[in-house]
Amino acid sequence: MSIGSTIAAGLWAVICLLYLALSGCAVTPPVIQSSVPPPPEAKVRDSACPSCEEQNREIARLRQDLANREGELRDQRSNQRDQVKVLQESTREVTRAKVKLRRLATQADAASYIAEVEVAMESLRGSVGPTSTIPMIVLAQGILDSTASPFAQADYGVAMDRAAQAEQLITLVAHYQVRPGSRARVPGEVPLQIAIPLKVTADSHLRRQPVGKARVVALLKKDSPLVAHAYKGSWLQVETEDGRSGWVDQARLAAR
Repeated sequence: MSIGSTIAAGLWAVICLLYLALSGCAVTPPVIQSSVPPPPEAKVRDSACPSCEEQNREIARLRQDLANREGELRDQRSNQRDQVKVLQESTREVTRAKVKLRRLATQADAASYIAEVEVAMESLRGSVGPTSTIPMIVLAQGILDSTASPFAQADYGVAMDRAAQAEQLITLVAHYQVRPGSRARVPGEVPLQIAIPLKVTADSHLRRQPVGKARVVALLKKDSPLVAHAYKGSWLQVETEDGRSGWVDQARLAAR
């Protein structure tokens, strides 16, 4: 064999080896499975949670218990409103009966009743102090003093009506005003059994609520006539001649 043939055969062998090497590299690599764990959302969600189920049952039980209690409270409030209505109607009937009796009052009846109210006033003054200037007491005293004129004119029904108005205020003060040195009780709104005719002693504000900063309904001129229908704390709920309603502090009111 010649040297050229030997070199050619060697080159051919090298080419074949390179071809086989390149063919092996071209083989597609195997797919590698991912070892990353699946996200939390892929986990089974239907697994039982005993503590969660127990909490859900307890929540349902508490909700049912709350609904039952609310139902009982509504029933109690309804019964209470019915009882209040019955009591108010009974009170109105008693008041109407008393008014009829006063219309038929004799001089002796009027004198006896006025004397009873005067005794109640003296007793109240003794409990809060004889020199007390509580507006309600001053107002009650003014109304009680106003019984003298109709009594002298033999208008005994009117005299007893005024005595009843004074007695009503005395009762309110005795119930809600405590002894000197201690705090007075502030009541809720208390309707008056007997409407009380009054007047303002100075220019005053008629307010929507029994609070000093409440919205002003109207300006009341001095001596403006009013009729009181309810009481709360140091305020009286009144109505004006033109039908407006609001609250005025007792200290700015007097009998008329």
